Amino acid sequence: MAVPEPAMEVRDLGQRWGLYVPESGLGRMSLGWPLFQLPMLLVDCVIAHELAHVRVPGHGAEFWRLLGLALPEFEARRTELDELGRRMWMGDIA
Repeated sequence: MAVPEPAMEVRDLGQRWGLYVPESGLGRMSLGWPLFQLPMLLVDCVIAHELAHVRVPGHGAEFWRLLGLALPEFEARRTELDELGRRMWMGDIA
């Protein structure tokens, strides 16, 4: 994706997997700690999503184009992430 690496932290984000906040310098990426209970390919999906925000704020067409170039299988992974996330928040994952 050729984006500069923002500062990163892992913390409680409620029911969000990740968050990118543009700040002075390169900005800050926060990843929710529950994310790391999921398969690594889904962790990569969230990280790619947040890194795309380094270049493109919001979720417009340019954002999805960039993310699709960086991670062509994003849609399939997002579907899996949504399903596992729903089950995790409902307590269905042991």
